[in-house]
Amino acid sequence: MTRRIALLLVALTASPTVAASDVTTQVAREDSVLHVRSTLTADASAVTCYATIADLDHLAEFVPGLRSSRIVSPPGGPIELRQVGEARAGPFGVTLDVTLAVRLEPPRQIEFRRIAGNLLQMEGSWTVSGNDQGCVVEYRAAMEPDFWVPPLIGPALMRRQVDEQMAGVLAEIQRRGAR
Repeated sequence: MTRRIALLLVALTASPTVAASDVTTQVAREDSVLHVRSTLTADASAVTCYATIADLDHLAEFVPGLRSSRIVSPPGGPIELRQVGEARAGPFGVTLDVTLAVRLEPPRQIEFRRIAGNLLQMEGSWTVSGNDQGCVVEYRAAMEPDFWVPPLIGPALMRRQVDEQMAGVLAEIQRRGAR
């Protein structure tokens, strides 16, 4: 058990892959619910930023830890998005499998809420602000897993995971903006 704790601490203290000025993430725990707020700043148009996060069937191509992301609802109906990913801390990991009801509000917001999967609850939004010169993308979510999350280090592990995922989104926004 001591070795597991040591490995988790090593994972937490490894150098981050994101510049602090590009992505900021905060995670707070309230009982068993994790509240996440993360913001990224990009030198790309707000249109490019929104198009990137709204590319629901291709998110797994550039979001680290996301194995698949695909729309599972019939065309023309309300959007249901199934995402499968993995959260890791050293050699330990958990598979997240969630289906979300998604509402797109172009060109500024995407809202989502859990309708199935191994999270008891998950709801939140993506919000884009900015202009042709740059954008700010904010991600907010409240999630409650149906598995145990360590109370003291769980929020720190979640923050690190979200930082990495937002860095992937930022890199894709910059790639698309350079076209």
